[in-house]
This record gives sequence, C-alpha cells and structure tokens, in this order.
Amino acid sequence: MNNDFQIADDFILPLFDEIFVVKERDFSIEYQPLGSGLQKLLLIVDSSTHDFLPENEMQLLQTIVDKGLRKKMEDVWVVNLQKFPQATIERMWDFFEPAQVIVWGCDAWLDSQRMSIPAHKQLYVHGAELLKANTLSSYITDAAAKGKLWVALQRMFFN
Repeated sequence: MNNDFQIADDFILPLFDEIFVVKERDFSIEYQPLGSGLQKLLLIVDSSTHDFLPENEMQLLQTIVDKGLRKKMEDVWVVNLQKFPQATIERMWDFFEPAQVIVWGCDAWLDSQRMSIPAHKQLYVHGAELLKANTLSSYITDAAAKGKLWVALQRMFFN
C-alpha cells in the first residue's frame, strides 16, 4: 500500500495543511482481546493466573454483559492487562477507539496512568466514557458493592 499522498494544486494545498490529519494506528502491540467489540465497549481486567479471568469471575462478567447490559460477550472487547504490561490508556484508545470502557479493578495500572478514580464513578477520558469498578471477585461475595455497581451501570448505559 502506498502511503504517499500529495496534493499538486498549490491553491488548495494550504487548506489540507490545517484540516487533513492522518491518524496512524500503533500496531506494535497486538492486544488479541476476547470478543469483536461491535458495541465499542472495552472491558479491562487484570488476571495473572488466567488468559482473561478465572471461571467464576468470567461467569459473573458474562452475566453482567448479557443480562445487565443487554449485550453479547462477542460484541465487547475483554483485555487482560497482564498480557500487555506496557499498555497505556493512549495506546489502548488509539487501538480500540472505544465509546465506553469499564475498568475492573486494575488499581495499580490506573495509578500508573495518573488516574485516581473512586469505584463506581465515571468520567470521560479521551472521548470515551470510563467507569471504574472493583475487581469482579469482590462482587461475588459483596452484595452492597454489587448494588453500587448496578446503579453505576444503569447510569452509564440506560440514562
């Protein structure tokens, strides 16, 4: 593929200097997520012992996505940060271009990105709505935290 793009007309060339910007994707990291991301929803997890999550946490995540968010697992991306220790928010956003992001735990990674977000709060980061959640394992045993998560998900997806 030829990436050289030239404008020969000196009259319109100055216009393209200001409005024509080519955004190049960084393919140095190939994330290989679970799912295809058709809904532009990125789910970031952190598991050093499994490809994505332990079975009980994966079942909970699937229930949240299927029943809570009314989406399919194949329509979202799930990325395990343990596979990509050099991943930054900027690189991930450039690669996936998400509309919405849920970060499940990943406190050390968020701190490394200089992002201090309380659990169950949302904010916009580089044009994507981001929700900070606790680790999925914490919702298995803590009904109060699960209730707070549900309120945050309702606010993010259904308001």
